[in-house]
Amino acid sequence: MKPLRIGWSATLTCDPATRLRPDGIGVYTSELMAAYSQRSDIVPVPVVMGPRAARHAPSNALILPHRAPIATALSCATGADVRGARRLSGRIDVFHSTDYRIPRLRRTPVCATLFDAIPLSHPEWANPRLRRLKNVVLRRSAQWADHVIAISQAMVPELVEQYGIDRQRITVTSLGVNARWFETESASRIAAVQSRYGLKPGYLLFVGTLQPRKNVERILKAFERLPAQTSDGRQLVIAGKAGWRTDELVATLRAAAAGGRVRWLDYVDANDLHALYQGAAGFIFPSLYEGFGLPVLEAFASGIPVVTSTTTSLPEVAGDAALLIDPTDVDALAEAMASIIDDSRLASRLRAAGFARARTFTWARCAAETVAVLRSLV
Repeated sequence: MKPLRIGWSATLTCDPATRLRPDGIGVYTSELMAAYSQRSDIVPVPVVMGPRAARHAPSNALILPHRAPIATALSCATGADVRGARRLSGRIDVFHSTDYRIPRLRRTPVCATLFDAIPLSHPEWANPRLRRLKNVVLRRSAQWADHVIAISQAMVPELVEQYGIDRQRITVTSLGVNARWFETESASRIAAVQSRYGLKPGYLLFVGTLQPRKNVERILKAFERLPAQTSDGRQLVIAGKAGWRTDELVATLRAAAAGGRVRWLDYVDANDLHALYQGAAGFIFPSLYEGFGLPVLEAFASGIPVVTSTTTSLPEVAGDAALLIDPTDVDALAEAMASIIDDSRLASRLRAAGFARARTFTWARCAAETVAVLRSLV
């Protein structure tokens, strides 16, 4: 079989502003390309849009040199040829957009991964900067994709409704978890990380960018409602940089941190994150909306019990390996938090079930399913 030449969106992995602190889309792009590198039936070809990312692109990258992101956005929205797009013809067999930059390529089939529909279905949770323009771009550019990949079954109805995409044009390929998350950190390494961030053993942990849908305010309220004998000597650790519309939350976190029971770590270096997970008594992730919920898998692989939501994709990812609660019910959240602290048998069962479930989500499988979709377009 002739190797499939896949052009892939490498902009996020090359741009200095995003490559060192990748978000979920950046992780997806990097992990998928790492899995591709292990296969002999494909030739991945990085495609970079914009001069800043182009300066850091690998030597085999194809450059689409727009002067500014807005130029790329307008080209994608209007269906005009992206500047330099003709150079892709004959050099790749299919283009895979992994970062919402979805060009109209008249000579090359295009597949786009759409992670969620938050900007369209819940604009109150989205970054307000240029929101209307971005939403127009999203809706329009999604139409240029010959096929769409969703990262969970829960997102399929949202993509159909919000983007107007035919269900027959959507395939689901769930994400994976890197093998390094299953490695056991030494006790000394965990202790060193805890010391560096001023943490006491046995803390409860949340990881994620602070934004309204992450529901951090209710985590704080639930922690305050824990019985004294349960919460005595414990900390709640919030690890995540501040996103948009979080001024009030940041002020609340800073005030709570003054008492020592709540720790806001802002950004945690990737080299410390695994030890931070493994040192926790439990992972608390009652998000209101997730396209997938990769932190749940990372917590599972780290061997800690998880409390998460009954909403969107999270039951699909967690299965029966986590405690699932209504994320709007603070009392239920507090009860679940107390359970994983006070009930050692429950915590042990959740650790084992989560670890086993995480093993079923691999990037190799994600890559294989993605390649099958891309090959079907050629």
